[in-house]
Amino acid sequence: MTASVSTSIEHNGTVVITVRGTIEHATIAPLCDTINYVVEQHRPATVHIDLQFVTYIDATAVSALDACRRSARNGGTSVVLRSASAAVERTLQTSGMFSDHGR
Repeated sequence: MTASVSTSIEHNGTVVITVRGTIEHATIAPLCDTINYVVEQHRPATVHIDLQFVTYIDATAVSALDACRRSARNGGTSVVLRSASAAVERTLQTSGMFSDHGR
């Protein structure tokens, strides 16, 4: 399976990274690379990761995403997850790392 990642900037300067497909060990790198690039190049206050089109996320990817979030926070950027499906929401909640969706 694959994941695709696209980026947009809202009027208030919030960067939105939209992910489609499955996020797992084999597909997490492009998402983390995008988060790191956005934080380094744009220095936004907030990055929203839109998960509405994600069909599956595994525990390894959640852990990697959490590491990206912590790195961004060290750079002054808040990473917030939004619009997760029920299945993805359960995985995030079970991990304990994103029970608050990064807020």
